[in-house]
Amino acid sequence: MAHVTHLPASSSASDIVAVIEERGAVIVDDFVSAEWLSQFNRAIQTSIDSYKPYDYGEPEAMEFLGYNTVRLNGLVSKADNYVELMLDERLLGVMDALLAPSCGQYLLNSSEIIEIHGGETAQELHVDDMIWPGHFWMPGRMLQCNSMVAGTDFTEANGATQVVPGSHLWEDPERTARPSEIARAVMSAGSIVFVGGKTLHGGGTNISGTARRAIVTSFVLGWLRTQENHFLHTTLEQAKTWSTRARQLLGYDLYSHYDDGLMACPLGYYEYGSPEVLFDESA
Repeated sequence: MAHVTHLPASSSASDIVAVIEERGAVIVDDFVSAEWLSQFNRAIQTSIDSYKPYDYGEPEAMEFLGYNTVRLNGLVSKADNYVELMLDERLLGVMDALLAPSCGQYLLNSSEIIEIHGGETAQELHVDDMIWPGHFWMPGRMLQCNSMVAGTDFTEANGATQVVPGSHLWEDPERTARPSEIARAVMSAGSIVFVGGKTLHGGGTNISGTARRAIVTSFVLGWLRTQENHFLHTTLEQAKTWSTRARQLLGYDLYSHYDDGLMACPLGYYEYGSPEVLFDESA
């Protein structure tokens, strides 16, 4: 039976990267502190309580995104301590190894709550890189990497994420996973599962009636458009309170990279210069 590898809380970024490269996904137990998680869950609850289901239009989209699933974006504006997770040293160390070689500067792609409620059915297995056409043009290059902190326990009964270990290495992109190849990312609250951009996965079926909350933080190559529009979820006044690194990850910076054969002209101009001028107190 397939399984997702578990690593201890003390694991380094290089330990995590090694398993992702081999298996396509990995769980790190107790990745965040109980204090951080409790504070985050309290802060985000108001937004979850006031959630109104989206009308995604197409039935296929509704089925894929879930009829009984709460989905929220813009966590940096909904829970103050989310920035701490986004800037976690090990989390960024993983992205440095997996994404930076293909872009130099990567960006926060999406910050989400995905809370699966009772009665939700299993999501179609998919790879996250399929969001961008480049997935088909550059099959050997990871475009984004996803991570999900368990806001609650992930169990087989409440919709623990389905993962197909090793699927990122399949030569046939149309291959269908056999039931015996599908694992469940069962983990305790505060643990994290990393899923590479080309690894098959999907939300699980919730038959328990107990909500399963995932706190999603995904990063993408800096020369691709992010799935989430951070500028509409945040304000300049908020951005002024963040570190330079946090602003860069959220796109409040000029993308330019000229090393390692990855020459790229600047992207994200503000008045033909860097947006960082907006945060220069001496200007």
